[in-house]
Formats: sequence, C-alpha cells, structure tokens
Amino acid sequence: MMMRQLVRVATAILASMMILSSSAAVAAAHPSGIDAVRAATARYHSLVQAGRAGYGQPPAPAPLHECIASFDGTGAMGFHFINGGLLDTTVDPTKPEALVYAPDSHGRLKLAALEYVVFQAPWIAEHGNTMPSLFGQMFMATGDNNRFDIPAFFSLHLWLWNDNPAGMFAPFNPTVSCGGAAAATDQGRDTASAVGARTTRFDCGIPQRRASQA
Repeated sequence: MMMRQLVRVATAILASMMILSSSAAVAAAHPSGIDAVRAATARYHSLVQAGRAGYGQPPAPAPLHECIASFDGTGAMGFHFINGGLLDTTVDPTKPEALVYAPDSHGRLKLAALEYVVFQAPWIAEHGNTMPSLFGQMFMATGDNNRFDIPAFFSLHLWLWNDNPAGMFAPFNPTVSCGGAAAATDQGRDTASAVGARTTRFDCGIPQRRASQA
C-alpha cells in the first residue's frame, strides 16, 4: 500500500514538472506582449494601409531604399518601410518605426518583420548610457560608419509574420531573399502612387550621416 502511494505521488510530481516545463517553453517562444503587437500590425499586410499610416520607402538612391541582404549570404531582411513620425526616443511595441517586407521570387511583398529603431545620440542624451529593450531583448547597436549611411542607431527586429530559423529577434532571416527585389521595387512604387500624396511625399526623418558631419 505504501509503495503504491509513493508511486502515485512520484507520478503526480513528475506530471507537474512536465506541465511547468512545457509552460515555460511556450512562454519563452512567445514573449510577453506579442499578441498586442500582432493585433496592432496585422493591417500592414496591406501596403496601402501601411502607406495611410505613414509608412513608406526612403527615396532612391538612399541605401535603405534597397532590399537589404547580409554580406555573407546568410539571409536577408527585405525592404524597409519607415514611419518618420515615430523616429524619436519612445519605444512602443505596437508602433514599430519600420515595417520589413520580404519579396518573393515574383516580387510580391509580404509583411515579414517589424523593426524598432532609435538613434543613439538622442537616446543617450535622454536616458544616459543605457540600451533600449523590448520583449526582454536588448537592442543591437550599429555605429556611425554603417552601410545605411545614417547616424549611429539602436535596433531590434521582430520576425512576427515570417518564421526565422535564426531566431525571432535576429537581424537577418535565411529564408528571405532579395532575388525578386527589382519587381518588388516596382510594386512598392505603384502602391505608393495608389495611396496618394501622403505616401509619395515621403518625409522619412532619417538624418543623413554625411550631412550630420558637415
């Protein structure tokens, strides 16, 4: 009788540990606040809706106008549609500074990720020598001499709408390619024309690095 009771107790304890372990794994894979972000950004699967909300591509020939891929061939980001009105020192998970669209082989753009961006100089002036963070993740620091030709900034990607084998917060995604970039550029331009002057008059608010050093 005693042995049966011990077996039952041990089984109950083991079951509880498995449930707790499973819950922790789910929580780790689904950071706090993600559901709210998903609800807030779902409409941006439509480029027209994104344009109406103030998002648009930086004008050519700015580097950020292009599809961004890694230099070592380990993946890509895609096209960045930026809302200049959000480029301040406020970090709001439901209001990403940039929407990242991945082109397919035919150039069709699909919302893949969100990017949170804060320029380092105003952040440090306001918050001191700290790093912004969201979802328990520290932002990545990019210095002045960067490929985008903009001042030093902090950034964090959230691959909310496209699985990323490299991690939900990794900058590049190995499943994303810029192979359809030329056709996608045409699509972005056509969509901007369709939503009217608010989008075609893109006021990114991103200072140019060269201008800031002049």
